[in-house]
Amino acid sequence: MSLISRAHTKCMHWLSVVQPYLVEVAYFAFFLSRHMTLPLFQQYVKEEIEKQHKSATPSSINLTDTTKDALIHEEITLSVLSLQIAEGLPAVITVIMLGAISDKTGRRKILLWMPSLGSVLYSFIYIMIQYTGWNLDGLFMASALRGLSGSMTAFLAGGTFYAINSSNKENRSTRLGVQEFLNGIAYAIANIMVGYWVKSNGFLRPFWFTFICSCIAFLISFFLVKEVDITQQNLATNRISNNQGSNNCCIDTFKPLSRFFKCCKNRKLIKVWLSIIAFQSYAIVHLGQINTLVLYFIGPPYQWDSDKFGVFAAVAMVVAAIGAAASPVILKPYLSDINITFIGLFSKAIGTMWIAVVKNETVLYFAILLLVGELLPFPMLRSVVSNSIETTDQGSLFALMHCGESISYFLAPLMFQAIYLHTFKFFSGFVFVISVTLLVIPVVFTIAIKYVEMNGPTEYERMSGENEGITTSQSYQQLQDQEETSQAISVISNTEVDV
Repeated sequence: MSLISRAHTKCMHWLSVVQPYLVEVAYFAFFLSRHMTLPLFQQYVKEEIEKQHKSATPSSINLTDTTKDALIHEEITLSVLSLQIAEGLPAVITVIMLGAISDKTGRRKILLWMPSLGSVLYSFIYIMIQYTGWNLDGLFMASALRGLSGSMTAFLAGGTFYAINSSNKENRSTRLGVQEFLNGIAYAIANIMVGYWVKSNGFLRPFWFTFICSCIAFLISFFLVKEVDITQQNLATNRISNNQGSNNCCIDTFKPLSRFFKCCKNRKLIKVWLSIIAFQSYAIVHLGQINTLVLYFIGPPYQWDSDKFGVFAAVAMVVAAIGAAASPVILKPYLSDINITFIGLFSKAIGTMWIAVVKNETVLYFAILLLVGELLPFPMLRSVVSNSIETTDQGSLFALMHCGESISYFLAPLMFQAIYLHTFKFFSGFVFVISVTLLVIPVVFTIAIKYVEMNGPTEYERMSGENEGITTSQSYQQLQDQEETSQAISVISNTEVDV
């Protein structure tokens, strides 16, 4: 064997070993870019608007410093909110389409490489704007393109699907916890890099870095990640459903989603929907806080620099990421996924209230320890959903679930920044008091999940009724019989030719 052949064999062997974990590599690169662009674009908008006000305010207009700062801060908040809406609205529609198409075609990679491509275009437009000059319309185009690609919600859907279908039921929560850990570490590194990089070199180099990270995520997702293997029964079910289609693309693509709403007599499906609603309501609180924290700390009364906020956010997310990765491993032998979710909700409530009422900067850092479990509800509730449905039903259900998540990404900044905009003048921490109150919603639904778990069936219930299940099984059996008959005829024909 030649040296080239041996090297090729070793490379292919190494690639087959790391293949199941390439999704996590792309996951980290994508979210490193994503979490860098969040503070980057907010600080970039803040700096450019402040420059405009300094050069455009006539000397004849006498405004106090407090009034002028309040007006500038209000314009910054509105601009940031508008850009997030420009991304969030298209993402709501795109995630539904990508999820349904990936479920119908079986090509899940589109949930990974499409948002990565959108992130590449987003960073590239920001780079071009910095070379050509400030242009708010260009920023809106960048946000809209990233929304049309599915944004981070589509990537979360794809990463969740690969994690669930690459692990057994006992290890799903751990694998999802690892993804949440990578997400948190990426957030921490991103905030530290942005904080110091912007202060020393401006915005151009950080956006080039986010562009490179997005390209890495795209190349891995498109070329190296393999599609999830489809079992024979899943393949047969897809073929049967395709043969029974209406020849209308929209109807055949989205009609399968309707069966998830027939949950009146199916306790397992009720549990799934309770988990999804608890997940979405918690996501609104969590994402709203992340988007508001930047404005909260860089505005009055703290007036933190970008590097100082970056250190605070990074340390907080590292602690939370470690908690998300370690807690399932440590607590799973003793507690269920729902009980671990309660721990995360309690941690979030205590830490958030601490940030709202404490004004001493030294004491404020204790909130980092209180928020150690804030990421736990995400992997735990995803695990509850995945363990409640069969693999054949996961594609369409995750399409619905992450459609709701995309709505959360849109609603959270809209709600929390609007509340902050109208309340920061008299109590800047009021928005966090509201968020603690809103945590009652996921707590109530999590209690309902616990009740259904205690009183529900122990085995999976079919969603479409027994008759449909029997029909599908019979169709699958008939398809198997036909394939076996054709194989037998082929063998006989080959034997006759040989004779």
